[in-house]
Amino acid sequence: MAAAIFAGISAVTAIAGGIKGASDASKQNQKARDHQSRQQDLLNKQAKLQNEYNEEKFEADKENYRKIAEYNFQTAVKKWQYDMTIRALQEKSDAQQYLMNVENSQKQLTFNEIADQQGRSREQLILNDARAEDAFERQDLLVAQLQAQGKARLGQAGRSMAKRVQSNEAQIGRDLAVLDASLTGEVKASNLRMFDISMGKFAADARVEAARMLRPGRLPDIPAPTKPPEPTWVEPMQIIPGMAKPAATQSVAMPLIQGFSKAANSLASIDFGSPSDGGKFTTDNFAQGGGGNTAGYFNSQIAPSAFSGGSTFNQRGLFEPVRTPAFPGLS
Repeated sequence: MAAAIFAGISAVTAIAGGIKGASDASKQNQKARDHQSRQQDLLNKQAKLQNEYNEEKFEADKENYRKIAEYNFQTAVKKWQYDMTIRALQEKSDAQQYLMNVENSQKQLTFNEIADQQGRSREQLILNDARAEDAFERQDLLVAQLQAQGKARLGQAGRSMAKRVQSNEAQIGRDLAVLDASLTGEVKASNLRMFDISMGKFAADARVEAARMLRPGRLPDIPAPTKPPEPTWVEPMQIIPGMAKPAATQSVAMPLIQGFSKAANSLASIDFGSPSDGGKFTTDNFAQGGGGNTAGYFNSQIAPSAFSGGSTFNQRGLFEPVRTPAFPGLS
């Protein structure tokens, strides 16, 4: 009887241990699932923060681009206005320089004309003086010829007078030929000097024309600045949160199976051959829980509720529990 009680206590203890193990496993599984849920929440939060940052940065990049583009455009407009001002001043300066050059060229041409006229006038005066001097010398020769002829006629008549007259005329002829040659040479020299004066004027006028500025034209227009085209913006890709590591769960049914297995082994070790009431033990009264014996107690208290499908007996009349536990609410 004591062995049966001890075996029953061992069976109850094993079942209680199995239930406690299943409860502990369930608690550990719940903790693991809570940890997985917290990890998943953290991953979701990180993905949300990253997406919000990417969106904010995307909007900031667009705004910064537009500000920089507007600043560059305004700077280009100011430079264009400055260049247009410089262009207008350059055109005005070119026009003033051209007008001054035209005026200076005209003055130089006038000076060349005056110098040419003065040179010609001086040369003409020199030629006139040479001709006047030639005329005076001719007059002197004519007077000398008349005087010589008068003296010759006052002398003895005859051949000697005729010779003297011829000799005087020949001398005067030679003198006149010298005067003619001298005057002709002076005229030629004067003509050459006149030609040099004309060539000098031509060269001076050519230098003036070479130094004359071309009429300035309108400078080319400076293109006005334009704004760059708006780029094609691509929205940042949404980050999908990662999956947390699956929770490492324990089997809840295994401690129950092990507990009931130990309980079954403990009950199987009881010798049901000598029941306490002196009657013969059979599988029928054990299955019905009668006689007040230990097997009946186990059958009436544990077997109906501990196993799904009830209990069975082997061919020797020993208890053999079904191995599948039925504990609703435990996983």
